[in-house]
Amino acid sequence: MQNRLFYIAYNLVLVFAYPVFWVVSFLNVKLRDGLSGQREIRENLSRFNARRVSGRSVIWLHAASAGEFEQMKPLISRLAGDERYHLVQTVTSPTIYLKIFTDKRFDAILYLPWDLPWRVSRFVRRLQPTIFINTRHDLWPNLLRTLKREKIPSILINANLYGSSKRLRPVWKRMNRILFNQIDHIFTGTERLADNLRQLYSGPIGVVGDTRFDQVWERAEQNQQIWFSPSVIRDRKVVIYGSVVASDLDIVSTAIGTSVRDNDGVLHVVVPHEVGERELVPWEVSFFRQNVKSARYTEISAYAGEPVLIWNNMGNLADLYKHAHLAYVGAGFSTGVHSVTEPAIYGVPAAHGPAYDLLDEAIELVNLGISTVVYSSGDLTRFLHFVNDPAVLAQKRTALETFTHIYLGATDRILAALQAYLYSAGHRKNRF
Repeated sequence: MQNRLFYIAYNLVLVFAYPVFWVVSFLNVKLRDGLSGQREIRENLSRFNARRVSGRSVIWLHAASAGEFEQMKPLISRLAGDERYHLVQTVTSPTIYLKIFTDKRFDAILYLPWDLPWRVSRFVRRLQPTIFINTRHDLWPNLLRTLKREKIPSILINANLYGSSKRLRPVWKRMNRILFNQIDHIFTGTERLADNLRQLYSGPIGVVGDTRFDQVWERAEQNQQIWFSPSVIRDRKVVIYGSVVASDLDIVSTAIGTSVRDNDGVLHVVVPHEVGERELVPWEVSFFRQNVKSARYTEISAYAGEPVLIWNNMGNLADLYKHAHLAYVGAGFSTGVHSVTEPAIYGVPAAHGPAYDLLDEAIELVNLGISTVVYSSGDLTRFLHFVNDPAVLAQKRTALETFTHIYLGATDRILAALQAYLYSAGHRKNRF
């Protein structure tokens, strides 16, 4: 009875929300692109069904947005080209759809249909997947319920449920138990995350690590590009300030100002999370007030040795850590620290603000004394002094190598655990 009431209430909300979404889409380009993509689902799915091979299993992968798709890449690379499978990728965000819709590793790339019961039921019946693999926390009640009813295994990988999550609050806990228990198998990174998940989920949980580490590691192995020429570095040590946002501005700019005045021979590379003029100008003004000269990467041809290089080019951050001696990871003073995995893979000691409980690997790095939590510009200034301390750098790099090798291999462990779904119980007859 409780489950039935939940779905009735949820679907009533959806029915009333849809007209609002439709109206708002006229004012928002991203929503409008998503609406257009929803109209193309049926045609694209029919095109896939027309060319699918009888007897091949359909592996349905879902990644809500760009970050989730990055986590899926190691799994995709291992499954792509295997003639036993059709790979179908769904996404929620128009941004990632436009980026990958020509990716030849997939047999179909589609928007995930809106979670209206009749839409998802029709989609699942027409797609006839063998298995559904989702990542992180893009969970939709009607979709999961439909998969359960159709006896299609639903797998959640890289599940992340931190202790302060709203899902664990009394008001939401009961509803999330209904939602999570529609999933057949969950894979997560650590025992701490598994303990949180067990408050909502009574099914099997595999503690296997996080595929993000595999993705960053594989990208690092392929990273042959030299992003900084000798004429730019000029024998200086390099500190990368990755994905910094407005809440980092005062602390970072003040610490950099102190570092430059101390003449410690550092090239400070500031990589804002967003690179529009609205985001870049405040950083330039803040450095000017610190009497520190800065230059933009897009104007590198006129670079004159400024101690601060503002990297206003998207998509390079994970590769820039290759050149770093130290790193500062942004957003730890607001929404939660961004990826600490990327500098860790390169063996780069990192600092960040106090809001790091969203990422279990960040918690682990802090608990092991490898990452540094800063609360003020003074804390960050003291951290920056490590750049000229070879003993500290060597000790932290060794610790990071040990840490990352423990976390690597999640993708292969997940695939090994899924054999039962892929090769026996999970197989379904094609009925298209």
